[in-house]
Amino acid sequence: MKKRAAFLVIVGLIFFVTGKIFAQTVYKVHSHNDYAQKLPFWYAYSNGASSIEADVFLKNDSLYVTHAEDEIVKGKTFDKLYLNRLSSLEKSGELRPLQLLIDLKSEAYATLDKLEEVLKKYPSLINGGKVKFVVSGNRPKSEEYKNYPDFIWFDHQNLDEFEHMDLSKVALVSSSYKNYSVWNGYGRMTAPDLEKVKRAISLAKASGKPFRFWSTPDTKTAWARLAKLGVDFINTDQPAQAKQYLDKLDANTFTLKDTVEVYRPKYAYNTDSKPTNIILMIGDGNGLAQISSAMIANRGKLSVTGLKNIGLVKTASHDDLITDSAAGATAMATGRKTNNRAIGTGPEAEPLINLVDTVSKKGFNTAIVTTDAIYGATPSSFYAHRVERDDTPGLIEDLKSSPLDFFIAGGEKNKKNIEAVFSEQKLEHFSDFKRPTAIYLGDNKAPSLAKGRGSALPESVSKALEVLQSKNNPFFLMVEGAQIDNGGHSNSTSDIIQEMLDFDQAIAEVLKFADVNKNTLVIITADHETSGFGIMGGSMEDGTVQGDFLTVDHSGIMVPLFAYGPKAENFNGVYENTEIFSKILALLE
Repeated sequence: MKKRAAFLVIVGLIFFVTGKIFAQTVYKVHSHNDYAQKLPFWYAYSNGASSIEADVFLKNDSLYVTHAEDEIVKGKTFDKLYLNRLSSLEKSGELRPLQLLIDLKSEAYATLDKLEEVLKKYPSLINGGKVKFVVSGNRPKSEEYKNYPDFIWFDHQNLDEFEHMDLSKVALVSSSYKNYSVWNGYGRMTAPDLEKVKRAISLAKASGKPFRFWSTPDTKTAWARLAKLGVDFINTDQPAQAKQYLDKLDANTFTLKDTVEVYRPKYAYNTDSKPTNIILMIGDGNGLAQISSAMIANRGKLSVTGLKNIGLVKTASHDDLITDSAAGATAMATGRKTNNRAIGTGPEAEPLINLVDTVSKKGFNTAIVTTDAIYGATPSSFYAHRVERDDTPGLIEDLKSSPLDFFIAGGEKNKKNIEAVFSEQKLEHFSDFKRPTAIYLGDNKAPSLAKGRGSALPESVSKALEVLQSKNNPFFLMVEGAQIDNGGHSNSTSDIIQEMLDFDQAIAEVLKFADVNKNTLVIITADHETSGFGIMGGSMEDGTVQGDFLTVDHSGIMVPLFAYGPKAENFNGVYENTEIFSKILALLE
């Protein structure tokens, strides 16, 4: 007991310190037309439905589970499909609280008498308290509810009678959704319909009883909308899908409290001149939906969306429609498609010349800033030549032999293997790179924003630009916002938005630099999109985004590219990711 109390105190302190208490609302699902499921009762119950509807019809002194008399199937009785199954769960100790809505399709009084008789055969169910038997459909008059035993409750369906009736036997209030709206569950309700729906919910809530609509649209949009409006039981013929979706509804919704300041580019550069400095910024996993979600959360504003030259980039690898980061970054770094998992090598394992190699020979200084480890897939594609992205010792060997001048990244746990070539400095004291220099942001990856990274990325970018500018040489800088991808893989709306906003602050630092140093070309893109992220709802006014996900993996959708500076227009259009390399080199010839 003492250990448990200590654990609770520790958890409470964590919540107090972080200020994050994740109170997930439990949204309840009602399995409507449950008799039509391939496995009545079991399918809904095993998938977490809180309420299950059994349509019953009295015939030949038996209660059949059916919607109509002419649909009766021999053997499909209420006992067999529902009560026996509930009883077996109760006997095994596995029964959880459940509402069983018994929708009477035959004459009310005779059917109710038979129902009472049948239920009395299951004393452990009617006295156990875990199952609430609620009669719906053909019911007696409301003033007669009190004539039935304690284990029988009622679903009341007239919202105008509450002030004049005894509600002690009412377990649920229900009404047809079609009485208030014609909305089909796609898009949004009209304002007049929404007011009618809200009024109905308000009337029902005033009774103090749980509320359900029937005849509702059966879509994700409808489930979420009605749940957020306060409907207690979400009516659905898809209990498994609805429960899974609603269980993640709050976790997939994020509201940004404090907006992030954005920078508006000045567009004062000479469009006819050729660029000297090249800054390539890669948001790992950062598709259009990720950018859109951050824009909505930040009340419609991002630094990156102030750019006018925009392209779309195809991301497929040599051996798959869906690229990984290694093949995606290699395509940009070398101008060649390669197999997934390959770093700076072609489909036949041949070494490929990358941008760092190429521009270093032209007298450029070169640098990498990333929130990944320096030997992560994206940064290593700009200096290494390995067929396997997880060949960390090989990647580090290639790093030591590369012409890279400095990096600011994670990977400190391997610094003993790196320091023979790269001397370590601290970010705040970094001012020169007389020899190759390493500045570490973390043991492996830099910490995520959720774990306290703070403004390390934009500060690192600003410091890198300051040091590069102090030299007389032109430069190539690759900046990666690596952990937008992590938010996609973990299906976290909040991580996607916060990491994207952090990347946008790094973009702001770059755009400020480019406006002062007008010979600088900025290219902002992604290696691929992660998670098939979609925006299901939200509000730009209050910075709320409700997201949803197709996968925990990468997707094959094209990614946007934004360009700013001399010859930015060269990056407009739709093209392969390999063309980023060739377009950059063409400008430097």
